Amino acid sequence: MAEITLRGRKIPLVYTVYEMKQVQEEICSLGDFQYVIFGRNKDDEKDSSKYGSAEHLGALAKLIRIMGNAGLEEAGEDPNLTEKSIMRAMKPAFIPDYIEACASALNEGMSSEYPKEEPEGPVDVTLEKLNKKKEKDD
Repeated sequence: MAEITLRGRKIPLVYTVYEMKQVQEEICSLGDFQYVIFGRNKDDEKDSSKYGSAEHLGALAKLIRIMGNAGLEEAGEDPNLTEKSIMRAMKPAFIPDYIEACASALNEGMSSEYPKEEPEGPVDVTLEKLNKKKEKDD
């Protein structure tokens, strides 16, 4: 699970459909999301002049609040993060780390929850080959 540390407190970051909805309501549409969170210009991806801007820092703080409070709630802790408390605890030198942790949480949230099925017990390799061959022939 992705997490960040603010003033010595570990904050787990959770991203589900509920947080996806909050992001759209409070930050921006999903289509613009990557540009806003990474501080890039939507019209010119090479232009990172928005990085560190008030808009960029505000969006990052909101995202950490949304995903951090979800993570704290899931962990049975008080979801008491505010944007002000987050920004007061953030150090400018670690902004790339905060962005990376948020991106990691987003990727975890968007990934499939269905793990690849692994057979239990001994495996008959010959039977598996025959079944695969049969599937190809069908």
